[in-house]
Amino acid sequence: MALMTGKEYIASLDDGRQVYIEGEKVESVAEHPALKPMVQTMARIYDLQHDERHRPVFGYIDAEGREASRIYKLPETIDDLRNRREITQAVLQEVSPVIDRFGDETVTPLFVMADNQALLDRYDPQYHRNVLGWLKKLQGNNWFLTSGNTDPKGDRSKQPYQQADPDMFLRVVDERDDGIVVRGAKYETGASYAHAAFVKPTVGQWLPENRDYAVACIVPLNSPNLRHICRAPLVREPDPVQWPLSSHFDEIDTLIVFDDVFIPRENIIFSRQPELASQIRQDLHNWAAQGFLVRSLSKAELLVGTALLLTEQTRLEHLPPVREKIAKLMEFRETIHAFIMAAEAMHQHSRSGMVMPNQSIQNAGRVYASTHYYQMVQILRDLAGGSTVMLTDRKNAIHPDIRADLEKYYRINDVSADARMRVLNLASELTGTAFAGRMQAYQMFAESPPMVQAMALYNTFDKDRARACASAMAGLS
Repeated sequence: MALMTGKEYIASLDDGRQVYIEGEKVESVAEHPALKPMVQTMARIYDLQHDERHRPVFGYIDAEGREASRIYKLPETIDDLRNRREITQAVLQEVSPVIDRFGDETVTPLFVMADNQALLDRYDPQYHRNVLGWLKKLQGNNWFLTSGNTDPKGDRSKQPYQQADPDMFLRVVDERDDGIVVRGAKYETGASYAHAAFVKPTVGQWLPENRDYAVACIVPLNSPNLRHICRAPLVREPDPVQWPLSSHFDEIDTLIVFDDVFIPRENIIFSRQPELASQIRQDLHNWAAQGFLVRSLSKAELLVGTALLLTEQTRLEHLPPVREKIAKLMEFRETIHAFIMAAEAMHQHSRSGMVMPNQSIQNAGRVYASTHYYQMVQILRDLAGGSTVMLTDRKNAIHPDIRADLEKYYRINDVSADARMRVLNLASELTGTAFAGRMQAYQMFAESPPMVQAMALYNTFDKDRARACASAMAGLS
């Protein structure tokens, strides 16, 4: 099968999935007003694969002579690792700098599972065969694989097995010769317009009592008894001028309810294996963080560009205090870029010999990018001032009775009112709207909370080298 086109992707969503939004059962995911913008955005990504400028980046000929998607190719060489960065950069540059979920990093936990054959085989050799089978299927079918990672929180002082409702966390409720049945729920971004989800356990303490919750599997998102309960869209009237980001790139978040969903044996990554869940969980970001950092770089560049437009329009760009603020945004951007390139240049080899970014450098970048983003948004907010919250709406801007007033009071010399309002609308979307709030929360928590990221850095840092250096300086043997 050749790489999917945008038209084929749209048609593939008409598969009987059960999607609910704002009290309505969605008849057509591709045409529903809240979902259509991101469906169209994903279609643009699929069509980008066929753009001659980018086709070699997205596709390759596999061992069977098929044209396959590089997104799902195991990173066996440094060129493969570099290519993963190039895929993400191409999407962010050509489609949108602010989208987060389009499949490039949600497949990477499967790379981790493929890398751990010896560990998986200790429990069941079928697990590793299933991983490779799904990677091959994804390469050939070019499906959008999202994740199923975040649990409903329940009573956070209790373990999953201690919850008043045992289905608060996803668990195995039946095991058959041909598969398992799972019940519970997961939160995920973009699930309502993806093809399948890699559902992972996220519990912190893998006690024997949590055995039923130690399950990972691939789930087609049109499976019987699976329901998508979507959050409401961020804007009601998605005018692309007033809401330049919300109108196009609102990645709808979903509560996925598994109401006794059957998982065939070939879709099980592991089941009822708490020891395996505990050992594998710490590695799940080995390749995923690369995509997170490239996304962070893209957002940082947008912050810089917006700051430049704002201050150039108001004729303040020459003032040293203004330039100092913009330089802080530039520093943020360039530091993230340095983390990406250094992790790639100092790459490591995994257990099975695959190439992965330097884990210590990459984890330091994760912590930096997630914990500093809010500060950068605050700098942009300072540069924009109060104008972004006092901005009139688009309907006023085109009303014949007051259009002249707005042209007069929003114009700055040769900068038209329309140009000024467009830049202010963009700044508002990055600093003050619901879109801005969601993006800040996503940046902080999508790659695990900062404390978890910090622990990943602690675990991957070369502590022996640092300790030896300090010991030598202290005169210790």
